[in-house]
Amino acid sequence: MITLLRPRICKTKFALFLVGAFCSLVAVRHAKSGEPIQPTTAATSKAEKAEEPYEWQQWQRFWSFQPVHQVLPPSVKNTKWARNPIDFFVLAKLEEKGFTPAPEADRLTLIRRVTFDLTGLPPTPDEIRVFTNDPRPDAYENLVDRLLASPHYGERFGRHWLDVARYVQGRITFPGVSHSVGDQHYRDYVVRAFNNDKPYDQFVTEQLAGDLLPPAKSRQDYFDQIIAPAFLSIGAWFDMETDPNRLRLEMVDEMVNTTSKAFLGLSVSCARCHDHKFDPIPTADYYSLGGIFRGTKLVAEFSDYWRDGRVRQLRPLAMPDEVAANDGIRRQIASRQNEWWQILSKQHAEWMKTWKADEPRYRAAASRIARPFVKLFEAEDFNGQSGLRIAQLMRDGKGVEVIETLLPKAQWVKYIQEVPETAQYRLDALYSTEDRTPLTVTVNGTVITKEALSLPTGGADLKFQRWQTVGTFELREGTNFIRLDAKEGIFPRLDRFRLYKWDSTLDEHLHSVAIAEKLNPLLLTDFVYDPQDPWPQIAGIEPYLNAADRAAPAAITGECERLAQQVKPYDLAISVTDQPSPKDLPVHLRGSTYRVSDASIPRGVPRLLRGALSSPAIPENHSGRLELAEWLTNARNPLTSRVMVNRLWHWHFGRGIVATTSDFGSRGTPPTNPELLDWLAATFMEGSNGATTLPPSGEDEKHARDAHATVPWSIKNIQRLILTSSTYRMSSHAPSSVSDPDNLFLSYFPRQRLDAEELFDAMFTTRNIMPRQLSGQPLEVEKSKGRALYVLSSGRSPEGLGLEVRKMLSLFDYDPSGAPIAERPTSQTPAQSLFWLNSPLVKYYADKFAERLLKMDRLDEKKRVEMAYLIAVGHPPSPEMLIQSLNFLTQGQEEDSLTRPQAWSKFCQALFGSNEFRYVD
Repeated sequence: MITLLRPRICKTKFALFLVGAFCSLVAVRHAKSGEPIQPTTAATSKAEKAEEPYEWQQWQRFWSFQPVHQVLPPSVKNTKWARNPIDFFVLAKLEEKGFTPAPEADRLTLIRRVTFDLTGLPPTPDEIRVFTNDPRPDAYENLVDRLLASPHYGERFGRHWLDVARYVQGRITFPGVSHSVGDQHYRDYVVRAFNNDKPYDQFVTEQLAGDLLPPAKSRQDYFDQIIAPAFLSIGAWFDMETDPNRLRLEMVDEMVNTTSKAFLGLSVSCARCHDHKFDPIPTADYYSLGGIFRGTKLVAEFSDYWRDGRVRQLRPLAMPDEVAANDGIRRQIASRQNEWWQILSKQHAEWMKTWKADEPRYRAAASRIARPFVKLFEAEDFNGQSGLRIAQLMRDGKGVEVIETLLPKAQWVKYIQEVPETAQYRLDALYSTEDRTPLTVTVNGTVITKEALSLPTGGADLKFQRWQTVGTFELREGTNFIRLDAKEGIFPRLDRFRLYKWDSTLDEHLHSVAIAEKLNPLLLTDFVYDPQDPWPQIAGIEPYLNAADRAAPAAITGECERLAQQVKPYDLAISVTDQPSPKDLPVHLRGSTYRVSDASIPRGVPRLLRGALSSPAIPENHSGRLELAEWLTNARNPLTSRVMVNRLWHWHFGRGIVATTSDFGSRGTPPTNPELLDWLAATFMEGSNGATTLPPSGEDEKHARDAHATVPWSIKNIQRLILTSSTYRMSSHAPSSVSDPDNLFLSYFPRQRLDAEELFDAMFTTRNIMPRQLSGQPLEVEKSKGRALYVLSSGRSPEGLGLEVRKMLSLFDYDPSGAPIAERPTSQTPAQSLFWLNSPLVKYYADKFAERLLKMDRLDEKKRVEMAYLIAVGHPPSPEMLIQSLNFLTQGQEEDSLTRPQAWSKFCQALFGSNEFRYVD
């Protein structure tokens, strides 16, 4: 092993630390007060200047930074055991250690192993029957091909990649969007990519820079280019980060961290505050790479108001000409709305002159009318709310607080109001909105209306505010509860409320007085109810106008509504674009938000692979994402292919050739079989089937039979080689001669516990309500929506058990944190054992499984038990277990007073809790 030099670590004086901490504190205080802050520059210390922190030539000899070379498989003694080149590499290590490989597993074990491995589902009884009775010598190879072509393959291996990409199930909602938008588009893209065996270099490029590629001609391919870069945007979104400047850096760090781990197998983020202590990644390289992502736009409009910094950028899933057509209609609407506004503004100005001149007459008439009970209150003075926020906006140079949408789903706001007597009251609201979101108004538990404030005011801007009646209803003397709800959509921006006692005789009296005094009845009403601010707003002036003045704006409103109906709705997907003017990042000293180096670092890639390939040139007006993707997928890049084939090995065997699948640096675990890793990496990039690299042997014809069409960067090609190898087909029972407790050299197949999703799906499929989709056919997601991959976002969990599903997934090591997951942990805890005994979710599926079995009325109890074993664990019970199972069922009914369905449910629950159900041999 090469002795590596540690980087020279720069020492920071305590005084500088205090100054930096003080600057950060002041910056946060300024950010909270709304004052703009610009990062200040600071001279770098002597140790932070151009001095090279690493011995680059020595690092270039590190194993993972050396170029990938095609390696010839070694010669072995037992040539009959080896089926393809993988076996030669594995067997050579075993023979070197004096180990003997385990015998081949039986067919029942193989079909359960490979079916779970490739689809995440158990084999059906019919599939087991067909395979075990297939007399052809290539029956297993045909099984592998069928499973690789299964639509469920993409669901299983898509989930593996989603761990790496830190995807978490669920739905995301966006302020400014009238419905929930999920990152499920990205999930489905990943599933589709694996099913279609999308070349890995294309898969990488689309996720980093799909939006920068020339538009694909195929509709789905074009949508994939839009959707794939959500890889950069689906991570944690810093709900507690209140400083917008720091938030920008956190977003950059999230992209740097995920990208470097996923594709390079290195933690570049460790260099954010100082030169990497263990790998050759200086801080300058972090900010060089960070500049690429700082030039990437993740949010539609980044506001300094911290909550708005999380409104992720969305794009419609539509072809360019369809988007252009909708944009054209929207421009027409905007043009006509501008005309509408100009007309109303002119009329407002003209009428205000007349009304202002008559103000003394209005006030005199209003003073002669007995003023009813009136209460004015601000919308933000609520007594409870959900999905809403208080926003600080500007109107006429003054700050105004309104309540508005935070999450456009299940929004409500509640007010407690005291009134002096039981009577009819009317509630008016000053609001603005551009969306048709009717509110349900509930007063003291009674729904008054479901159509309140449903009319758009012309826009959401405060200049479009107008008064509108919310509803008229009875209030009782004393305390009353008024609640406004929107199931989904954009809640109107509410500014103020006006609550007043109302009766029809007062309205009639006001109208008669206005006619007699030749005054505007509506305006006189405002002087009575709100004498401090009686004047109508521009957007709300239409009801005050005469019929002739209302004609023109009404016609424009009608035309805009007709045009709006021509806008075709399209699904929205999370996406990214380049910033209009990408800029380089300076070094943020010690990771500080507000202390930066004098000079910015040109956008680029880490220098550590300079010995293998040159750094790409990034044009000034490019973020550099596309150039980064091309650098990553260059055949001379020694990490990209190694990292991915190692992930595939890990996903099949439970441990990678490099055990630390996202750490190929000096702190990672060295490869147990570096020659095999390089052979897989080279074969992956070349797309060969490996037959040409076999050592001379009389078995060449046998190996050649495994040849398939060669496709560079084909994931399925590598998997086919792995799955058809003798290495993969070994029994999980260790030979007695082996003294390798961790099975590092694979003398037997490692027994593996099913993932949380596989455990759920194994229970779910015992109901027999999810059809297995045919191999070679496109995936129909709707048919699979009950699977764990979808259930948290599809609403398909058993009724009332959604929380139990979430508990189960977390209990069995599913991580909902949104952090990149290199390797799923496999814990064994008492809570897991108790889960199988006590969980209502297990009881639910045990009941359904028992119900299915009892409907098999052509089977006797013995055959029914055998069928239960075949469905649940993939093989019939042993004679001993068959007797014990039948005795268990009899005892439950005769001694424990269980009904037959209850006894069978207990039996099914016991099967779920067995090791054979939870593990794959």
